[in-house]
Amino acid sequence: MEKEYDYEAAMRFHESAKQYGSVLGLDSIRELMRRLGDVWKALRVVHVAGTNGKGSVCCFLASVLKEAGYKTGQYASPAVFDLREAYQINGAWIEPEEYALCMQDVERACLDMAACGLSHPTVFEIETALAFLWFFRSKCEIVLLETGMGGSTDATNLLEQPLCSVITSIDMDHTQFLGETIAEIAAVKSGIIKEGCPVIVTEQPKEAEAVLRQKASEAHAAYYKALRPKESWVEEGTLCFAHPAYGTLHLSMMGSVQAQNAALAIKTVEVLRKQGCFVTDDQIRAGIESAVWAGRFACISKTPLFYIDGAHNVDAIRQLLADLVRFYPDMRRIGIFGVMADKPYRSMAAMAHSVFERIYTVRPDENRALPAETLAEEIRRAGGCACAADSVNSAVRRAHAFAEEADGPVLIVAFGSLYYLKEVKHAVYELTTNGSALIS
Repeated sequence: MEKEYDYEAAMRFHESAKQYGSVLGLDSIRELMRRLGDVWKALRVVHVAGTNGKGSVCCFLASVLKEAGYKTGQYASPAVFDLREAYQINGAWIEPEEYALCMQDVERACLDMAACGLSHPTVFEIETALAFLWFFRSKCEIVLLETGMGGSTDATNLLEQPLCSVITSIDMDHTQFLGETIAEIAAVKSGIIKEGCPVIVTEQPKEAEAVLRQKASEAHAAYYKALRPKESWVEEGTLCFAHPAYGTLHLSMMGSVQAQNAALAIKTVEVLRKQGCFVTDDQIRAGIESAVWAGRFACISKTPLFYIDGAHNVDAIRQLLADLVRFYPDMRRIGIFGVMADKPYRSMAAMAHSVFERIYTVRPDENRALPAETLAEEIRRAGGCACAADSVNSAVRRAHAFAEEADGPVLIVAFGSLYYLKEVKHAVYELTTNGSALIS
């Protein structure tokens, strides 16, 4: 009798697929989806690409569409706290049983491909296929699909006619795969622009803007640009900004960049309304204001004040550091910093040291991670104070001890990569008496 396929088996297969690395191109995902019945063709998709802000924009959109009564699927990668987090419908994670059932079918298709002499799909292709399958079986009315690092050769880009293509801010990242200039990276990201499908973009560097406009023109696609909020401010710990159509909006997500992400989501909803989606102004306001996104300038503890943020490239760290100085100018700031070796960590270290009194460096549990001592050396070379910790738990404990012994209020921030934030949150929870000061 065949052993029942369960969630543990699904996770083991997911983990084993990491051995196939990262392979750009669409041939494999097309074949995988063909064997799964090309279910993606039945989905109405909003496709989102960019360097920073994809997850936040999708989160704002999901919240608004939920308010409007749409059954909305959301796929984001990488997951921060749990594998299932990457797959959501109306804010609820996929259940373990559903994950296992979908992964069982995806695994069978992968093994069939390998048996036929084809390349085994990569882990991202497997994750993407599972998302398509679950959203189809769940009868989602709208799907928010976030690309991985790319665009034209990203596994999500087998889409032919999305409802619209949304492009968040573009900056230097993954240069070994996407190109060494803003224009080259924008060209790859613009690959999600499809013939006749509306394009909505946020404020971009001039080089990126030129590429995106040209691509939209070639595709005969209407081109919309979200407004840039003139100012944002904080009221009682809440980020606010003024929108000309919706008045003052109070965001549940911190970080001044979230005002721009919210504006992009609003423009996207306005374009969807032109395509027949019924969303009221009140639903837009309510959805924008109630949206939350884990791991992005998120407060996880009140005593001491402790934030986590997945700032993993130069532009994201620049925004984070500016917000820390702006929102917490009088607090002593302690950093916990872990980063991937393929990131511009020297530039990131040079930027970070001036904002933090002390930084504890860590090595995230990923093959691509930079050793903690290497990162600490870079920070010290730039003139900062850095100590390499032998584990994430050790870094959290040392930062926590510093805060307890310090004169005056201390702010602790863990940043640099999404991959180790789950460990940070767990370590903070262990240090908190009954979890009483932990923000869930």
